[in-house]
Amino acid sequence: MDKNSQYFIALLNAFLKDTMPAKPIDVDWGKVYDLASMHSLSGAVYLPIQKLENTDKPELSILNKFKSDFFYATLRYEEQEKVYQKIAKKLSDDRIEHLFFKGVVIREYYPVKQMRTLGDIDFLLHKKDQEAFKKFMTRMGFKNTSSEQHEKYEKGKIIIEAHDKLISNKINSKVDYSAYFENAWDYAIAKENGYTYELNMEYHLVFLLTHLAKHFYELGAGVRMILDIAVILQKFGDVLNFSFIWKELKEIKLDIFAQNVFVLCDRWFQVKNTGTALEVDEFAFNVMTNYILDGGTFGFCNNQAIRIIKREYVKVDNHKLPKFRTFWRKIFLDFDEMSSKYPILGKLPFLLPFASVHRWFKCIIKKRSRTIKILKTLLTFTWLDEVEKSTDMMKKIGL
Repeated sequence: MDKNSQYFIALLNAFLKDTMPAKPIDVDWGKVYDLASMHSLSGAVYLPIQKLENTDKPELSILNKFKSDFFYATLRYEEQEKVYQKIAKKLSDDRIEHLFFKGVVIREYYPVKQMRTLGDIDFLLHKKDQEAFKKFMTRMGFKNTSSEQHEKYEKGKIIIEAHDKLISNKINSKVDYSAYFENAWDYAIAKENGYTYELNMEYHLVFLLTHLAKHFYELGAGVRMILDIAVILQKFGDVLNFSFIWKELKEIKLDIFAQNVFVLCDRWFQVKNTGTALEVDEFAFNVMTNYILDGGTFGFCNNQAIRIIKREYVKVDNHKLPKFRTFWRKIFLDFDEMSSKYPILGKLPFLLPFASVHRWFKCIIKKRSRTIKILKTLLTFTWLDEVEKSTDMMKKIGL
């Protein structure tokens, strides 16, 4: 980690602990801002920057960028909060159970909750209630942009995702994580109105680590996701039932990964209370640190081709094959993937050829630009050495 990255983390630490940040020495403020911005945390670090002596602060043009991001995050919070409250009230008035999770819940435990930026608002609905919610969102003027994985609604920059399960897509071949989290409602805690729920914090932490692992395994995960874990450990570390947490993490084969994440939280933000002695592979740990810092909020890119190549890479000994295998498998999805897109195949598997034709039609007609982008990447992909390095790192940290 270079000096700019170290100081970025130091500023976040000061934000988290509400302390005076260290004096910046040989810091390139432009690079610190770029780091903070790409991880959607520039508004958060603006607050400790304000505590510095004027002579230690960034030059005015850069300081104004931090300031602008701070006010934008505040404004975006207010816009999202209004929609969040309106949805919760409507669903409660209609006696429809709903369970919020991820950022919209975790931000309440941040030192300044407005600085925990959200890309979208996630919550869980029973499948039987999705149709009623769809009508409500339509009346509110939201556009339905749903996919096979979950119901999604957009209006301006506000995005709402109404899930009927916590995890809907496959992460890796080790565990059926979708099936594991099917019992989410068993860990739901009702809020004051009786119809709004949140997850029990132990279960929520296990889920957040799984969600982090998913991003890590696919395209990478940024500092904000690590900060979320640190916030929980700082707020609840003394009361969390770590016997339950480690038991569940071992069951879903994420205990080694979680151990590395907890060590990272400790070294960056000095939060502990994880209930176990923590040891890590230092080389893999350093690679993981750079992987997080270099990737941005949600990893390196949003191109689906990259995650597919990485999945194929770990399956073969001859690493000249992944590109060809990936290209082939992208055209001809396996039965499990097709079944997730076309649930009817679970009862009528002989319809697979017709479902495949329907999928190809959608890719060519409705999603042409996205399909071309993916296939072009698959045909021109050249950095398998980077895939090899990140894959080796992931194995060592438990993925």
